[in-house]
Amino acid sequence: MEKRTLLAILLTAIVWASLFWLMGPKQGVQDDQDSTVQTDTVQDDKSNDNKNENKNDKSAEPKKNWVSISKNIKEETVNLQTEKFAFTLSNKGALISKANYIERNIELTSNENQFNSNGYFDFSIHLSDDEFFQGNNLNSDNWKIEKADDKVVQFAISMIVDGNPIRIEKIYRFTDNGYEFTVDYRFTNTGKNPVKFKDSRIIFSPSDTLGPNLDYSKYYNLMTGFYSIDDSYSQNTKGSGFFSKAGDLKKEKGRVDYVGIMSRYFLLIMIPQNFIGTETIFDNREQGGFRTGMYVTMDELLPDMEQTKSFKIYLGEKDKKTLKAVDPKIVKASDVSMIIEPIRYFVIWCLLSINSIIGNLGWSLIIFSILTKIVFMPLTKKSTDSMKKMQEIAPQLKKLQAKYKDKPEVLQQETVKLYKEYKVNPLGGCLPLLLQMPFFFGLYSGLINSIDLWNAEFMLWIKDLSMPDTIYTISGFDINILPVLMIVTTIIQQKQTMVDTGNQQQKIMMYMMPVILLFVFWKMPSGLVLYWFLQNLYQIMHQFIVNKIGMSRKAIDNVSNKKS
Repeated sequence: MEKRTLLAILLTAIVWASLFWLMGPKQGVQDDQDSTVQTDTVQDDKSNDNKNENKNDKSAEPKKNWVSISKNIKEETVNLQTEKFAFTLSNKGALISKANYIERNIELTSNENQFNSNGYFDFSIHLSDDEFFQGNNLNSDNWKIEKADDKVVQFAISMIVDGNPIRIEKIYRFTDNGYEFTVDYRFTNTGKNPVKFKDSRIIFSPSDTLGPNLDYSKYYNLMTGFYSIDDSYSQNTKGSGFFSKAGDLKKEKGRVDYVGIMSRYFLLIMIPQNFIGTETIFDNREQGGFRTGMYVTMDELLPDMEQTKSFKIYLGEKDKKTLKAVDPKIVKASDVSMIIEPIRYFVIWCLLSINSIIGNLGWSLIIFSILTKIVFMPLTKKSTDSMKKMQEIAPQLKKLQAKYKDKPEVLQQETVKLYKEYKVNPLGGCLPLLLQMPFFFGLYSGLINSIDLWNAEFMLWIKDLSMPDTIYTISGFDINILPVLMIVTTIIQQKQTMVDTGNQQQKIMMYMMPVILLFVFWKMPSGLVLYWFLQNLYQIMHQFIVNKIGMSRKAIDNVSNKKS
């Protein structure tokens, strides 16, 4: 999610650099908590029976490749608490029905979503692609709870698979490390004939969706599946688009290191232990969930033979340090650039440090923007001086353009000489912007992925700095105020600093730039747009003061010359 928008911002920076380049003629060349376990009998939840409804299929019923022979098992739940999470596990599907992130009191499982999913962490088993879409009765039948304490919950069910009896166990093992646990799958042939799985493989997958509950119609709140093949991390582009082929599912062969699902702030990752996946599969339906699974090779089960597949599970925030502690190979799933990461953490640290005193992240952002302006003031002065010199030599540039309009090579040479004579750098005005871009990217990354900045209110209509400042929506189109204010200040700033050299490219760029910025920033987090708006405002004030001082000095010089 972040990388696509980051690319848009980078392109914007390039356009900014081009603007300054075209201003003149071209040159030459937590605390531990006690674990508890509780077993309760609950009523049947019919919503769990309709898991993974496929709108593209005529039938929405789960496939019956697995036929349960376990009878008269009541639905029960098991409640337990680890260092970081309070879990509720249900024997209806042998899944995690609730996962509360204790530190922030956030529910990561929910029935309230628009993706045809019940939101549970089911860690499903699928025999075929159809089951991958529609689910199967393993997720709707009641399993027997064979063990339940503060560390291990073991479920078991007896099934008939293509006419052969088989016992399946799903075992959850929780550890003191609050962000990881394991899920073991044990298959035992309890019949008299060998059991061979279809194509000698099974699909394992973690979940369709991942919390917290957000407004999923907003761009930044969308989830995505992801995977790693041959140590190459990839995100799934959903639906049919420029970079994505149409179709209900996508597959990719290779050594699958892990698969998972990513929400805006959290990750759920399934990492095979002592074996590898052979291919990934992803729900590519635009109205479907975000399930991403892996094919795992399964040996033929002889009578009384058992086979176990174990997965390490990561459930937690997009934090590289935490991810590395669980397994170094999943660090890339944080989706944070190595270049931006240090700046991002510095920006977040600054904002939270100021906020600890101010108590409002909006005002903290304003103070941070003032501090960055002060830090870059020497560079801003150099930029202003460069602009002033460009204005002074503008008449001479026009004369050169008129004189050598039919001799572009000579015009370039003479222009370079003029720049050297007056010690002017036509790109000097671009330097402050380029040096501020890392802070801009760091702030963007923090507002997008850092849960510390989630739901950060400011004032008036700005209700959440991590989201656009939408005041009204008309026919699905959001009306935002800050991008408009930012564009107005951009135009004012351009008029203050633009040097008229007669260059048509410069004029076209001046008119196009606000339109481009408006398009790019329209759906940006309001905190990011507020920061850019403030920087524009400070620059306008600075330039106004400089111009006033220049006019006063010029008036004094004129008076002195008249007297002399």
